[in-house]
Amino acid sequence: MKYVGEVIKKKRLSKKLSLDKVALELNISKYILEKIEKDERIEDFREVFIVGHIKSYAKYLELNSVEIVDQFKLQNSNDNNFKITEIPKPFLKNSSMHLTKMFSLTSIIIIFTSFYILFVKNENSSRKYALIPDLPEEFDPIIEKAQIIQSQQNHINDLNKKNLIEIERSIVSSSVIASSNISNDLINDNLITLKMINPTWLQLRDKDNNIILSQLMNKNEEFTYALNLNYSITAGNGGNILVLINKQVKGRVGEIGQVIDSFIIDSNFNN
Repeated sequence: MKYVGEVIKKKRLSKKLSLDKVALELNISKYILEKIEKDERIEDFREVFIVGHIKSYAKYLELNSVEIVDQFKLQNSNDNNFKITEIPKPFLKNSSMHLTKMFSLTSIIIIFTSFYILFVKNENSSRKYALIPDLPEEFDPIIEKAQIIQSQQNHINDLNKKNLIEIERSIVSSSVIASSNISNDLINDNLITLKMINPTWLQLRDKDNNIILSQLMNKNEEFTYALNLNYSITAGNGGNILVLINKQVKGRVGEIGQVIDSFIIDSNFNN
């Protein structure tokens, strides 16, 4: 029976290959290749590695690697010190599973934190602020009235400036001193007339903060008073109140939808 080393060496020489070249090509030390060709044992070297090198060497020389390995095992079968055992697989901790769990936990924390900041916290903070001017406590019932009236006036906000100008022109041509509450003594004074373009809540107070008028004014309803009384005006929608001074249209108290608080009209008013 030919030994494996003899077969391998003969094949190498037939191909005119040097051990140095084979060692370089296979990345196997020349010392190991020499031991294989001489069929000598390699001390302190596990048999499983020897078989692996023989298989690589046989394939490189275009030999039947299976037959060469079987022949090598057979010729060493009587050697009690020769026993091929598999290399135990290294035990690796499943670090990828740990990283996946950490990533999932971190993602959940980020999502809940973002949800809290975007929705819960913003909702709480929005409740701390009012959407109306900071009025005295005695104006609380007034504000409630204005909010109710405002819901009735949403369709009015869509009126364009052209329609308002036409209303103002029609008012100029009509009589503006129609209130029966005005005495004849005030006719010759500077008079302010507040005419309602649309239903609007209106409150008037004098210099001592006494309420002169506080009610929902209907469309085309008006109220006239002397300029020197300096009444302060609070209204739910300043854009629905037309101001006339001595029968001349001076404009509206404010913009459509604007809440007016304690506004006093003087002789120079022009809006």
